[in-house]
Amino acid sequence: MKQTLTLLTLLFSYLAFGQNSRIELANSKIYIRATYFDDKNEYIGLQTRTDISDTIIDSVKFRKFQTADFIDYSAKQETKTFYETFTNDVYCMLDNNKKVVHKINYQINEEQTAIIFGKQTTILLEFLGTQDSIVPSFYTPRKYYHKDNSEIYLIIIPALKSLVVSSNGEFYTKQLLGDNYNEISNGLLNNYKASTRFDIQKGDEIQLFYRRKWYDDTTNLAEYSDKQFKNFKYLGDTMVNDKKTMKFEVEGYNYLSGSYDSPEEFFVTVMDSGYFVGYQFVPYKEFKTELKIVETETGKDLFLQGITFDTVNGNTYQKIVQAKSDPYRNYILPFFPMPFVEFGNVQGVITYTKIKGVEKGKKRERTYITDKNNIRDILIKSKNELEVKVYFVDAAEIEINIQESETNKAHGNVKTKAKKGLNTFVVRTKKFAKNNHYHVQINYKSQNSSGSFSNSVKSKH
Repeated sequence: MKQTLTLLTLLFSYLAFGQNSRIELANSKIYIRATYFDDKNEYIGLQTRTDISDTIIDSVKFRKFQTADFIDYSAKQETKTFYETFTNDVYCMLDNNKKVVHKINYQINEEQTAIIFGKQTTILLEFLGTQDSIVPSFYTPRKYYHKDNSEIYLIIIPALKSLVVSSNGEFYTKQLLGDNYNEISNGLLNNYKASTRFDIQKGDEIQLFYRRKWYDDTTNLAEYSDKQFKNFKYLGDTMVNDKKTMKFEVEGYNYLSGSYDSPEEFFVTVMDSGYFVGYQFVPYKEFKTELKIVETETGKDLFLQGITFDTVNGNTYQKIVQAKSDPYRNYILPFFPMPFVEFGNVQGVITYTKIKGVEKGKKRERTYITDKNNIRDILIKSKNELEVKVYFVDAAEIEINIQESETNKAHGNVKTKAKKGLNTFVVRTKKFAKNNHYHVQINYKSQNSSGSFSNSVKSKH
C-alpha cells in the first residue's frame, strides 16, 4: 500500500479547539479506522475504548482497557482487551495474554530498537508539525516508524499519555481529538438522551455567543476572545404558504468589527414530524448516541452523534452534538428550535435562555470600539433613505456606496467628510425593495490612513 496520508491534517485539528487544558483532549474514546490508497482515504470501521481498571504487571502499573470495533455501534461489535502504560518514559501495550504489542521509549530522540505490532525492529523518529527553529515539547506529536517501512508507525503525544495514531501498513487507527468528540464520548458513557419536542411561549429567547478558543503555549490552558453574539426571540405563530410557521426576531453584534446587526424576522416551518430552519430539517424524536459509517453518493462517511450538558454563566443546558467527515461541528438544542454550527477555533455557547418565561444565565452586551474605524449601525429609515452610524479615529474624507447584494447593481452613493468620533450620515437612494439585502461599503482617506469597511442590511420597507 502506498500511504501518503497527510499527518498534519490528520492530527492537528486538535490544536484548534478543546477543553480547558490540552490534557483533556485525550478524553475522547472514539477512534476511526481507515485505509489510504492512491491519495484516497476510505473508512473501514469505528472503534471505542473503555477503560476498565489499573493493574500491576511485573511491578509496573498498567491500565486495562477494552476496544470495540464496529461499523454501526448499535449492531455487531468485536471486542478485545489490552493493557497500557506510560511508566518510566516507555510506552508499552500488552494484549490479553500479556504479550507485548508495542514497546518504545518516547524520550529517545534518535534511532532505537523497539517493538511495534509484536515485532522487534529498528525505529526512527519524526517530530510532527515543528519547524527547525521550534524546540519540540511534550505536546509535540512524535511519529515512530520502521526504518525499512515508513508505513508501519505509531504516533504518540507524551503529555496526553495517548497513542493517537497507529498504522500496521495496511490500515491506520486514529483517535478523534476535540471538544465535540469528548462530548459524544461523554454521552456514550452516561447513556444520555434528549427529545427535540421543545415547549416555548411568546417572548422566550436565547443568546448564542461565539468565541475564539486557543491554548497558551506556556500554561497549556485554554484562552478565549469574544467574537459575536446572536439573540433569538420567539414572536408568535403565523401562516406562510399555508404552512404553520413560527416567527422569530434575530439581532446580533460583532465584537471584532464593532458592527450591530439590526433586528430581522425569520421563520421556522413547523410540521407534525419536525421543523425546518432554512433547509435543515430537525425531526421530533428522542436523540441518543449514534456511531456509524454510512454509505453516501460520494462514498463512505462518518455519522457520530451524542448528547451532553454544558454550563455557561450559571446556565446549564442540554445539547445534541453531531459530527461527520467535514470540518464542521453541528449542534441541536432540545429546548429551542435553533440549530447552530462551529468551525475551526470558533466555539458556540448558550449564554442566556428564557424558556416558558424562566430566565437563566446572563446576556452578553455589545461594546463600542474606539481604537479603530468601524461601522456602528446601518438602518433603512424609509423607502429611499439609509442611515449609517460610523466611528472614525481621525477626521476623514469618505465615500458611501450602496449596492444590491444579489445583483451588485449600484443603488446609492454619497461623498462627504467625517469628523473624529461618532458620525451619522443619511444617504438618499433609489427605492428599496422589501426583504432585499443591500451591501454598504465605506471608503475613507485621512491624513494618517486610508481603507474601507462594509456590512449589509435588509430592507423592511
